[in-house]
Amino acid sequence: MSALLPLGLAFLMFVVGLRLTVGDLCAIVARPKALATGLAVQVVALPALALALGAAFDLPAPLAAGLLVVAAAPGGITSNYAALLARADAALSTAMTLATSLAAFLTVPLALRLGGVDGGASFGASTARLSLAMFVVSAAPLAAGLALRRFAPAFVARRSAFFDRIGRIVFAAIVLATFWENRAALVDHAGAAGPATVALNLGAIGAGWLAARSAGLPRPQRFAIVMETGLQNVALAIFVATSVLGRSDLTIPALLYAVVMNVSALALIAAGRRGRLTG
Repeated sequence: MSALLPLGLAFLMFVVGLRLTVGDLCAIVARPKALATGLAVQVVALPALALALGAAFDLPAPLAAGLLVVAAAPGGITSNYAALLARADAALSTAMTLATSLAAFLTVPLALRLGGVDGGASFGASTARLSLAMFVVSAAPLAAGLALRRFAPAFVARRSAFFDRIGRIVFAAIVLATFWENRAALVDHAGAAGPATVALNLGAIGAGWLAARSAGLPRPQRFAIVMETGLQNVALAIFVATSVLGRSDLTIPALLYAVVMNVSALALIAAGRRGRLTG
């Protein structure tokens, strides 16, 4: 399943592109209050929350550092599709993913250094390459979907239901595979790192909602920010921990977070589809 995951994520981003226009994304940039609010939570509040939780739960150093790696990671591609399913503002969610992925070469090293995690001399360059790769992985299928809708609208209209069905199947497969592949970590480490990991996810959701509500954003944008801040790019966090930092012991919070965030995402999708995004 891990070999097929990038293809599945690319397809989900392609489906999101079929539902958006370039104008939708430009409108988010032209009226940046919602984007700025979401990015403030994602880039500033989440790492600060992870540091606070590490101290509050008195986590061992590797678990505290691993929690910080998760919080410093950009938003994941699945958050964009989940926002679409929840009838949230998918354009805002997508813009946040692209922005945090592109900025990760700065934000991830900065957050880790502030948390006392030393990545070594090559950390910045490695993170920059990874940040660019994640941006391309997100932007390329999105651009393909946008282009197909722009230049073949009749085809997209005829095949919309087909793409939606396949997208839901792929999304469900990714969620189920996440539960299955991380079952051992869930059993072995839930006691040590589980409470702090759950607290980080719930805190991310709560911080996103409060910030968006304080900014006076409409509920579709609130839910988009909540989805984006709650769903982290766990694959990037694991890669940073293992391949960049060379610390496999830092991956435990990421493995647990992969399970926890999908549970909360499903709950948010259910809430959105029951009409709680209106009003």
